[in-house]
Amino acid sequence: MEDRVKKATKLKITIVDDEKKINLPGIPFWLIEFLIDLGFGLSSIALKFIKEIDEDTKKILDSIDRKDIKQMIKELKKYGPFELVNIREGDKTYVHISIL
Repeated sequence: MEDRVKKATKLKITIVDDEKKINLPGIPFWLIEFLIDLGFGLSSIALKFIKEIDEDTKKILDSIDRKDIKQMIKELKKYGPFELVNIREGDKTYVHISIL
C-alpha cells in the first residue's frame, strides 16, 4: 500500500528580533488565495488612479502573475507539512516559516 502525504492546509510565520516578536497564527491557504485575488483586483484599479509610478515598480507589478502564485501554493500544499524557512542570527533573531 502506498503512503500518502497529508496535504498542507496552512502557512505559519514567526519572526523574532531581540525584544520584538511577531507570531502569526496558521493562515489557511484558502484565505491566502482569496487575499491574492483581492490584491490583484484592487491593484489593477489602483494603478489606473496612480499618476506617478516609476518604471522599475511598474515592471515588477507587470511581471507578477496570479496563476504562477496560485500554482506555487498548490505545490506547497501537495508536499504536506514541512519547514520552508528557518533563518537564525545569533540567539535572539530568527525567522521561521512553516507549511502546516
